[in-house]
Amino acid sequence: MTALKKIYLSVTTLLLLVMVFGTVTYAWISLATINNLDGLSLSASTGEELQISVDGVNYASTIPTQELLKWTESITLYDVTTHDGLTFYTGGRREVDIAIPNQHYLSIELYFQTTSPEKDIYLVNNTTRNARYDSNIDGTYVVSRGVQWRAKHTFQYGPNEDDLVLKDEVRTYYASDAVRLGFIELINELNTIDERDQSSLKKLVFDPTEDESMSIGKDYGATAYFLINAGTSLPIPDDLPETSYRLTVINLQNPYEALDGTSHIASLQPTGKYASDGKEIYQGKVLINIWIEGWDANTFDPIGDDRIKIQLQFKALKKAYE
Repeated sequence: MTALKKIYLSVTTLLLLVMVFGTVTYAWISLATINNLDGLSLSASTGEELQISVDGVNYASTIPTQELLKWTESITLYDVTTHDGLTFYTGGRREVDIAIPNQHYLSIELYFQTTSPEKDIYLVNNTTRNARYDSNIDGTYVVSRGVQWRAKHTFQYGPNEDDLVLKDEVRTYYASDAVRLGFIELINELNTIDERDQSSLKKLVFDPTEDESMSIGKDYGATAYFLINAGTSLPIPDDLPETSYRLTVINLQNPYEALDGTSHIASLQPTGKYASDGKEIYQGKVLINIWIEGWDANTFDPIGDDRIKIQLQFKALKKAYE
């Protein structure tokens, strides 16, 4: 197995209007290098009442690019894996080791604040299938430019018998197909009356492709290619992360009502503090992890030269379930 190459993460644009995952015994079988992140945009669609902060003290409806760049300078990305979305590992045929946040994968803590009636925060509106690398649309998406690659061997790329990539066949492969988004609700250490237990809080691992057949821990795709190319295989681990392939459904008759809790990532809590208009302030904290999943069926050599853009959209919604 070839050595995995490091590559520096470059965040060129970062606009913020606002913004829970152990031990794995194996890493993955990928031969891939990892991609540059061209842009990251995080937004909320609830208006001025929902604000964010990088320190839990200074809140605003927008955060200047440089405020978040200090969290992402000089990051080196590897393809990593996790079973809980919280602890990550490097590895492959090399010695398995714990991956370091903001060195091997992107990890950001953000604080939410609101005085509005809706206090449950959701990741919403996955538009990945319609997004294009060179254009901007609303919603949550992960896209990449794509890389053309000529296969050195014939291998089984997908789950069906006819999903073969033939030797010398040229196709376009996308790093965005292997990206995972992780969200862990945290206890806000600055809110002394938030006495919830961490084990009761929300967590989400989301595959924005929404394609489970080409997702994690498959015996085709990158696994099949590695077997043929290296002449040996690595066992797929049993403790892969529980992954969601869709987001919460929003009521078509009420765009501020959630019909299920699939992508419910945080419940803002009372603080005992009040805004100038007399409304109580509610706050919360979320850890966001973004990584290339090393056990994804799409994580192999061609994607190493790709470039990724990510946009995340959040919305405060009323529960219409439970």
